[in-house]
Amino acid sequence: MKKTFFLGLLLLINSVSYGQHNAGNNGKILMIASNPSVSKQTGWPIGVWYSELTHPYWVFTEAGYTVDIASLEGGKLEFDQFSDPEDESKYAAFDYISLGFKKDASKMAQVNNTKKLATVNPDDYKAIFICGGQGPMYTMYKNPGILKFVSDFYQTGKPTAAICHGTCVLLDAKLDNGKYIVEGKRWTGFANSEENYADAYVAMKIQPFRIEDEARKMPNSRFEVAHMFDSFALKDGNLITGQQQNSGAKAAELVLQALEEDKKRYPTYVFVHGAWSDESAWGFVRNDLAKNANVIVVNLPAHGADSTYGVAVGLKDYVKTVSDVINSQSGKVILVGHSMAGVIISQVAENLPHKIEKLIYVAAYLPKNGESIQAINTGFYGDKPIEIFEFNKDYTLVSIKKEALPTMVCADCPEYMKEILKKYHRPEPVKGFNDSVKLSSKFEKLPKYYISTKNDNAVPYDLQQKMIQNNGGVKKVYEMETSHLPFVVKPQEFLNIVRNSK
Repeated sequence: MKKTFFLGLLLLINSVSYGQHNAGNNGKILMIASNPSVSKQTGWPIGVWYSELTHPYWVFTEAGYTVDIASLEGGKLEFDQFSDPEDESKYAAFDYISLGFKKDASKMAQVNNTKKLATVNPDDYKAIFICGGQGPMYTMYKNPGILKFVSDFYQTGKPTAAICHGTCVLLDAKLDNGKYIVEGKRWTGFANSEENYADAYVAMKIQPFRIEDEARKMPNSRFEVAHMFDSFALKDGNLITGQQQNSGAKAAELVLQALEEDKKRYPTYVFVHGAWSDESAWGFVRNDLAKNANVIVVNLPAHGADSTYGVAVGLKDYVKTVSDVINSQSGKVILVGHSMAGVIISQVAENLPHKIEKLIYVAAYLPKNGESIQAINTGFYGDKPIEIFEFNKDYTLVSIKKEALPTMVCADCPEYMKEILKKYHRPEPVKGFNDSVKLSSKFEKLPKYYISTKNDNAVPYDLQQKMIQNNGGVKKVYEMETSHLPFVVKPQEFLNIVRNSK
């Protein structure tokens, strides 16, 4: 590769976002907890049981889901005293997950400012999980607001879970046809044996009624319980229930199983970053999109956290990485590529046309058969030397001088993003810029959309238009008044285009 690298390579740069890698990009789960109340039986202040919120929360977030917490009235939650791992009774002193949650200021901020259920858009969530505790028997039982929310959500077919005394909602929740949700379903909740133990422990009757007693009166009820305080949970279709406080993690794992089965209802997007970047480039948009989609962000070899040394890494390696991801999906995918990745997704689509629903190019290279990135640059710029590139000794890796990055790549980005661009810059393999694509009619027949960036200092607007015209197969072009990183500068506008491209 000649030392006089072409200006067009600037368009390959992508951003590194502030988001933690893969955190929360599977979508959102809504946990619903009881507002504070006072027991008419005992006179105690009551609410949610710690482990019935914290243990499922842990399982969900570890699996890459974002968790929101709601309550009927919104605002601050209170925890049942015996469930507090620092309570003087020591009843839950072993519960280190709840203890860690309690000491995490960000988690407690959620607990102190829960969403009001009536203001929640259920379409933003892939599953719901009703927590137990002593509060639900007073705040949720026969409450029309939560009964309608749960019934409507359940009838979408999305995973619907409840645990312990939170299952009191299921004693009254009905389908639109008037039948109970649990009719004919295997389900569980707090058992009579456990009520007996709890009453004896405090020497008084704690609850106004017993879930097991009421459940067994219901038509065609298949209410089941295990030995008291065993971890026990059931999944029957999209209904998941857990017996008591020791069943939170198991119930949550069944929710994850149901979510895996439910992926078929959502479109699957595969995002591929450009040069000098990694999968975190999509951090401004991936979590929002994942509310109603399966979102996979690919990290290319020799990029980001991948330790592969970049020398000799090229288009073939990138194509294999993306292809492996796509082949692991059960159905077709929407393949999105930024900048350099336009060449990558083109070759992947040629190789796997039966797996591609459509292609979306984002300020990206759009090649014809036999073209490489270098060839496209030469055709547009000619052989113009540029001084902002820095090579290793044998010209197999190239970097951009850090002081040039912000202006060329994201002049309209906030200042902190410009600093991130410089901080995480990593030398780019040169080979991939010279590797040519091999395309045929299989690629030409696939639906293609292009997001063009009008204020792009890296991939000039004129170059984008030339590639679009030369390709001739783009169904629709969307234009954005941004620099090279539209998903950073105007993420909502970008997502609207991605969701609605047709």
